[in-house]
Amino acid sequence: MIVFMDSSALKADYDSKDDNHVAARRLMRQIAARETQVTSFMTTDYVLDEAITLTLFAHSHAKAIELAEATMASKFVRLIYSDAELFAEAMLVFRGHADKDWSFTDCLSFAAMKRYDVKTAFTFDSHFKQMGFDTIP
Repeated sequence: MIVFMDSSALKADYDSKDDNHVAARRLMRQIAARETQVTSFMTTDYVLDEAITLTLFAHSHAKAIELAEATMASKFVRLIYSDAELFAEAMLVFRGHADKDWSFTDCLSFAAMKRYDVKTAFTFDSHFKQMGFDTIP
């Protein structure tokens, strides 16, 4: 099963100071031990941008670089680069949910998940459930 990886999960995995670090690391260990159905992750350049920035301000520049380089080099993570179509799809989601406090990055994530038929997100952000996706951990 391919799972979308959100910035909250990326940051939690790399930032030992993050409140969700233990839960993120536990899931990553379970995946490595093949104790889950997760076979790989997918994420977007917007999510990676957000995770790098969050890690920079919450932890350090060095940790932000470590997160970025490891994610980009990972054979386990497919990094989707946004294009004009995905941006337009995200705008439709953003426009259509004025009643929600979803970030544009959230909306782009939702559009990418829909485009690639990914139904589950590794996230600590409740917005994914609000949009109707399954979440782990």
